[in-house]
Amino acid sequence: MGKYSKWALALVAPLLLTGCLLIPGKFESQLRLMNDGTYNFTYNGQMQMAEADNNPMSSQPGTMSFNPEEQRCSNQIDKKTGKITPLPYGVVDYDDPMDETADPSSYEDRQCTAAELAEMEREFDEQMAMMDDDLGQSGKTDDSQKNTTMGSVFGGAVPGDDEGLKKFAAQLAKYDGWKKVEYMGDNLFEVEYAVSGNFDQMFAFPTIPGATMQFPFVQILRRSGGELEILTPAMAGPGGLAGAMGPMPMGGPSGESKTQPIDGTFTIVTDGEVLTNNTDDGLTISGSTKNMRWKVDGTSGPDGSPSAIVKLAR
Repeated sequence: MGKYSKWALALVAPLLLTGCLLIPGKFESQLRLMNDGTYNFTYNGQMQMAEADNNPMSSQPGTMSFNPEEQRCSNQIDKKTGKITPLPYGVVDYDDPMDETADPSSYEDRQCTAAELAEMEREFDEQMAMMDDDLGQSGKTDDSQKNTTMGSVFGGAVPGDDEGLKKFAAQLAKYDGWKKVEYMGDNLFEVEYAVSGNFDQMFAFPTIPGATMQFPFVQILRRSGGELEILTPAMAGPGGLAGAMGPMPMGGPSGESKTQPIDGTFTIVTDGEVLTNNTDDGLTISGSTKNMRWKVDGTSGPDGSPSAIVKLAR
């Protein structure tokens, strides 16, 4: 699961069991991060709820192992006093990612303590044992249990439930940034999303109201030194968290899946200092502005999915 498995496995395990994932389809997306502290993000195109037909993780959960090096914890920093308060592991607040200038606190990543890692491993083992028990009793995940789990993970949305997915689209459209959310059938949405403001600490897209897990297409995390790390977990396609769940039919003839291929472009524009990026052709420079562009097809895996580290003057 790589770098973005900083959330507790308790949040990830339902996806491993159900084999369901919210991923991009065809899209154009751009992120602007400027030295004056402002940002602008747009995503136009498809978003889809994909369900794996053959999920080896659902039949062999015992093959997963806990990796302490992949875990991350956070500190909360009082902006006035500078007081640092360690947050319990897994606490990442994406409820209001748009503009956190009013937040009296800032946040930074930190290494987890031995006690926290021990607790994470205990919960990991419990989740794996539950999955083993479920599969041992039935040989497969019961459909009603699976739908209940998926509904909890995705804020009520369940693949194949057209009426439920229409309600899911209508609910999303009520939130800031969602200019268009239209359910097209076959688990596919056409969306237009745009937000801008003053960037403070964290950002994630999409943020799903009521969902127990957020697996973002794009996320920005502020490092302890002030650098902004941009990651794109869901753009990794089968090589990302989807890969941990097993092969997903990406628009092919296998089974009854109608999942569309991931096919898009992601662009970062900044006048800040670009410390790292993994574009194929490197960045282009025009005056003080740097431009990084990726062609995304969902086959790159987590290491090849778009990523960059940018440091702004502010």
